[in-house]
Amino acid sequence: MSSNRNFDERGVMKGAYQVIDVFSGMGCASLGFKRAGFQIAAALEINPLRCRIYEKNIGLKPIQSDVLKIDGEDLLAEAKLRKGGKFCMIGCPPCQSFSKLSDTRSINVLKDPRSRYVNKFAKLVEETKPTAVIFENVPWMIEGPGKIFFKRYLRTLKRAGYVTFYGTVNAADFGVPQNRFRVVAISIKKRFLTKKKTEEIEKFYKNKIKKPKTVRDAIGELKSLRPGQTDRNDSLHSARNHSAKVLKMIKHVPKDGGSRTDLPRSMWLECHKKIKHGADSVYGRMSWDKPSGTITGRCTTPACGRFIHPSQSRAITIREASRIQTIPDSFEMEGSKQDLEEMIGDAVPVLLTQKIAENLLKILP
Repeated sequence: MSSNRNFDERGVMKGAYQVIDVFSGMGCASLGFKRAGFQIAAALEINPLRCRIYEKNIGLKPIQSDVLKIDGEDLLAEAKLRKGGKFCMIGCPPCQSFSKLSDTRSINVLKDPRSRYVNKFAKLVEETKPTAVIFENVPWMIEGPGKIFFKRYLRTLKRAGYVTFYGTVNAADFGVPQNRFRVVAISIKKRFLTKKKTEEIEKFYKNKIKKPKTVRDAIGELKSLRPGQTDRNDSLHSARNHSAKVLKMIKHVPKDGGSRTDLPRSMWLECHKKIKHGADSVYGRMSWDKPSGTITGRCTTPACGRFIHPSQSRAITIREASRIQTIPDSFEMEGSKQDLEEMIGDAVPVLLTQKIAENLLKILP
């Protein structure tokens, strides 16, 4: 009976820092924070499928709504927290507008409605006053189309009493078997900041793992598959079929890191013959003993990146992509292959968020 005294009426550990996860997706960021010892108090996600997966794995039902329709009072009521209480807020606003792809897709960042989500996230911070805030996004948020919104975000948090540290980190430097560069901004209320805490935050941005995890570490033990074959013990380890033309290309791409540029020009697609520079990773193989490239929302499609298996004649599977994102096999997912690809590609690697959360615990009052 005495152990129950450590928990409140909601089953939340007394004294534990709580988290509100905005733009929660299917729950990878929340899982990382849970593993570090945080309690998830509330989550917000617009997509019903992602909400179902989140609830199944995190054990909490998100608010299913567009962030633009929610205010701080709504979040605090759902989380059963008070304004300015002992909790943190995390968020990764939709980043498509701020990626390099926005150039090729002719997206007007200033008019793209998704750009408003950065401002909205800042407003939610103002309205709830968490102890600390974690903001994650693509590098072009600070060096490209999104910088106007990020500067506005910084100004809003400064007015609200926060000091913000930010920089670009590579997930591979934190044990993720993937080169995935992301901006991480850590904001903490100015009155809680000390020299020692500043040093801890700065140390986080300088983190460099001695021996990076590799593709082999992540997927080397999985069953070998032919195109179209599924592992009978794992439905997510299912290789997609390829057309005869694509399969021929895949078979001729050198194993363990080869690229379409290694093929005879006669085998190139017509669209690639028109490109003088770039798209070198398209129809590329992963390397066994290096971290992979960035896992995206088209991560099992060879035409969309370096997504061919290092040695087998096929694209990687959903299971392989999720492992590279450090999503555990026990994490239950559902949906079409396209749904799964997009959810995995959109996710923050679980291990990266765990490392962010562990660092955050060192500086929280």
